[in-house]
Amino acid sequence: MAEFVGGNVENFANMMNEKANELDLKNTHFVTPHGLDETEHYTTAYELAKITNYALKNKKFSQIVNTKTTTININGAPKTINNTNELLGNLNGVDGVKTGFTNNAGRCLVTSTSRNGHRIICVVLGADTKKIRTRRQYKINRVCICEL
Repeated sequence: MAEFVGGNVENFANMMNEKANELDLKNTHFVTPHGLDETEHYTTAYELAKITNYALKNKKFSQIVNTKTTTININGAPKTINNTNELLGNLNGVDGVKTGFTNNAGRCLVTSTSRNGHRIICVVLGADTKKIRTRRQYKINRVCICEL
């Protein structure tokens, strides 16, 4: 997708950095579209929350990250894919967004919850396991819950 949209990975990363500047993200820099560990590829929990808040305004994005399971066709064969966000469908109001893991970042989770007309975005970085990533009472290295 990055090559289709940007022509190549470097151009797409430049497009991502331009958008980061538009969103006034001071501590975010992209090198790749996939987010795997790279020295000059970084962000913060707060800025991930800001990116998420922006992205959730896109109805298609919101629909995709709120989908627990779907079936797609690959070369004419149906394939069921499941969202890896353990909170989606298991905690009232959770409507997305993304799980992740890299060796440097640990297990990560960006969660959006909507209740009574209010949205809360929670970012967890640096959890050792998937179970810890979603436990409310465990002290995790870096958590950001903020008003955007």
